[in-house]
Amino acid sequence: MDLLQLKYFKVVAEQEHITKSAKLLMVSQPYLSALIGRLEEEMGGQLFDRDGRRVVLNEYGKILLHHVNEALQHLEDAKKEISDMRSRDTKYIRLGSSSTMLSKRWLVDFLKEHEDIRLAHLLSPHSDIMEGLLSGRFDFGLTTNKFDHPRIISIPLWKDRYTVLVGAKHPMARRKKIYLKDLKDEKICALPEDQSKLRIVDELCKKTDIELDFVLEGNVEVLSDYMREGRGVSFGLSSAKDTYIDICSIPLADEVGEVSIYLSWCGERYLTNSMLTLQRYLSDVGRRIESEL
Repeated sequence: MDLLQLKYFKVVAEQEHITKSAKLLMVSQPYLSALIGRLEEEMGGQLFDRDGRRVVLNEYGKILLHHVNEALQHLEDAKKEISDMRSRDTKYIRLGSSSTMLSKRWLVDFLKEHEDIRLAHLLSPHSDIMEGLLSGRFDFGLTTNKFDHPRIISIPLWKDRYTVLVGAKHPMARRKKIYLKDLKDEKICALPEDQSKLRIVDELCKKTDIELDFVLEGNVEVLSDYMREGRGVSFGLSSAKDTYIDICSIPLADEVGEVSIYLSWCGERYLTNSMLTLQRYLSDVGRRIESEL
């Protein structure tokens, strides 16, 4: 069994079609069929169930695919580690985040302090971030809850408090605190339902038996534009209270208004010096934020 066989096997397993896989790999269909046949001989049995031109992994094939994925990932990590040692550092970090609010306090300052590091900050739903950490598409995930997966490590950075966001022209803009019950006649602006656990309003409404009127869903910037006109209210985090122009962040008085922020990564992956730098920086940020709240 060689590396080429494993790579070709993975493609066939994903495509579930010999001819399509052969075209994708730019090899002949007979060659690919023979290669898979030799692999099955080496493994001691069929790895696919045949249905016409389609091939579907059987239980034996699924076992092999699991180990092939791990082996190929280990090879990728080895290449990355070797490259990192040769260049002393890999400067590019891919961060998947569930909201821009989680990075408002630190992102600009981090890049100012570490001008040699390049950071891709990508907004994604929680499920996509987990998939991205496992596949290597993301190096880190910054979310409002940890991931329940044996391959992913999640560490708490800080505990934050939910706030109510209103435009400076809104009648409640001068309030010192706001209860959820105060919002029952307000138009609610919220993040898309599938985007983020920061859509805390859903959970809070269940606990308080309050039905709120949703008027707008969108990203934080779109919500802010609407609220600056004195229309609608939304929810934010205390740590990001001073980051939006003409938007007031007022503490949510209900006792349930607290959330933990987590940094997550795949425990099987090699962390470059740049990644470790970001990891340490965010731990320091978390300590500062908690000391202020």
